[in-house]
This record gives sequence, C-alpha cells and structure tokens, in this order.
Amino acid sequence: MISRNKNLFVAVTAAVLLTSAAFASDNKVLGGIEKGANATGRGIERGADATRRGVNNTAEKASAPVRRWGESLGRKLPHGSHHASTPAVGPQGTAP
Repeated sequence: MISRNKNLFVAVTAAVLLTSAAFASDNKVLGGIEKGANATGRGIERGADATRRGVNNTAEKASAPVRRWGESLGRKLPHGSHHASTPAVGPQGTAP
C-alpha cells in the first residue's frame, strides 16, 4: 500500500511539473519540488520499515511464551524412534 501511495505521489508531481509553464521556466522550483518528493519518499520508506520492525518484534515477544512451553513439553514427552509410522489404513497402509 505504501509503495502504491508513493508511486501515486510521484506521478502527480510529474504531471504537475509537465503541465505547468511556471515551473518549467524556473529550475530552482523544479529542484525544490524534486528534493521534497525525494524526502517524502524516504520518509514513507522509513516509516514502513519502522512499522515492520515493530510488528515483527511484537509478534516475536507474543509467541515466545507459547514456543517455550512447547519446547518444554517436547522435552518431557517420551522420545520414540523418531520415525513416522505408516498409517493404519489408506493407500500407504497395509491391506487388511
């Protein structure tokens, strides 16, 4: 969603620059708009990265107790031969 908004912003900025004769005659204006567009794009990308890191950290912290409980339970269960057994019925099982 963020990249679509960024692309829309760039497209609108380009359209304004191409259609306005006042902007076409002044390179300082063009440079200022370009710098602003670039800064906006960087800000959007930084915000997206920060949000992604926050979500990942929160998910990791929320799942840690459940993961630790599962690992603890796995250590307490008796360990078998570590091989999967064939199903009792079905195409992979033995015929009755």
